[in-house]
Amino acid sequence: MKKILLMVCAAVMLVACGGKSGSKDGVAFLEKMGVRADSLQVLGDSIFISLDRQLTHLDAEQTVKLCAGIEPQIKDEDSPEGLMAVAAAKNLSDEVAMLFLWHEFGDGGVMYACTYDADGKYLDGIELGPWAQKMETPGDGTYTCEEESNKGVFTADGFVVNRSLAFTQKEEGLTANWKIEKAYTYAVDGKGKITLKETKVNKSGNVPADRLLSDDIADMARMSANDPQTLQIMEKLAVRDDVKQSDDHGDELAVAVAGVFEKAPAALTAWAAAHRDNPLIAYMQKAVEAGAIDKAVLESELEKITDAEAQTALKELVKNWKTDTPAEDFSDDEDAFSEEDFIGEDF
Repeated sequence: MKKILLMVCAAVMLVACGGKSGSKDGVAFLEKMGVRADSLQVLGDSIFISLDRQLTHLDAEQTVKLCAGIEPQIKDEDSPEGLMAVAAAKNLSDEVAMLFLWHEFGDGGVMYACTYDADGKYLDGIELGPWAQKMETPGDGTYTCEEESNKGVFTADGFVVNRSLAFTQKEEGLTANWKIEKAYTYAVDGKGKITLKETKVNKSGNVPADRLLSDDIADMARMSANDPQTLQIMEKLAVRDDVKQSDDHGDELAVAVAGVFEKAPAALTAWAAAHRDNPLIAYMQKAVEAGAIDKAVLESELEKITDAEAQTALKELVKNWKTDTPAEDFSDDEDAFSEEDFIGEDF
C-alpha cells in the first residue's frame, strides 16, 4: 500500500510540474529517429522547462533533421553533433507536435520552439532567447546583475510565454533597478504555422531607452520568419529616428533582417524586389555589406523572381552593394520588440 501511495504522489507531482520526464507520449517520431526520451520533459498545460538536469544531446543526423529549419547553417557544419538537445515536447494535435530545442554553447544557450508534423518534418519555429540565465559581475565596490527567466502555458489555439528581464547595478553607494516583463501570445494553426498575436509589456524602474529599443529589435527573432507581420514591424523600426540615428541600433536591425533572410531567403528576396524604395532595404544592404547576408545566396534567390522588371531593378541595386570590406562584429542582443507596435498592458 505504501508503494502504491508513493507512485500516486509521484504521478501527481509530475502533472503539477507540467510534464512527464522520460515519457514518449505525443513524440513518436522522436523514437523513430532514435532520440532518447529519458531526459525529455513531455509538457502538460504549463510551459515550465528546467535546464538544471542532464539533457541528451542529438547526434549529427538527428540535429540536421530536427534543427536545420530553425538554424539553417547547421546543414553546412562539418560536425553539428552535441550542439542541440530536445528539452521538452508537446503533442498539439494528431498532426502537429511542438519541440523545445536547446542550443547549448559556452556558459549559456538559446531555446527554440518549433513545430513538426507526425513524421517529424519541420514546419515552423521561433527563438525564445536564453530562457533562464543570471549574469553577475561583481567588482571593487560595484555590482551588476542581469537575470532573465521564461515560463508559460498552452492555450486552446497556441501558447503564451511570459518573460522577465531584471537588472541591478550598485556603484558608489547608489543602486539602480529596473525590470521588463513581456507576455507573448502565439497561435499555432493546423499546419503548424506560428503567429504572434499579441505582445503585452510591463516596465518597472527607470529602464534605459536604448536597452528597451535593443530588446524591441531583438524580439524579431521571437516571430516566425514566415509571418508577414515580421517584415511589417521591421519596416516600422526602420523609420524610427532612434534607430536611424544610432549605429548600434542600425546594426541590431540589420542582424534581425539577416535572421529572417537565413530562414526564409525566397520570401525576403521577393519582398525586397517589390519594395525597393522601402527604408528597410538600407538595413538589408547593411547586412549584406557586413557579411551577415551572403550576397551570392541573395543573387541566387534573385534569379527566381518572376517579375522581370522588379528582378532587373533589384539586381542593379544589389550589384552596387560592396562586400570587400571587413565584416562588422554584429553582437546579438538578447531581446526585442516595440511596445509602440502593440497595446502595452499590465499583466
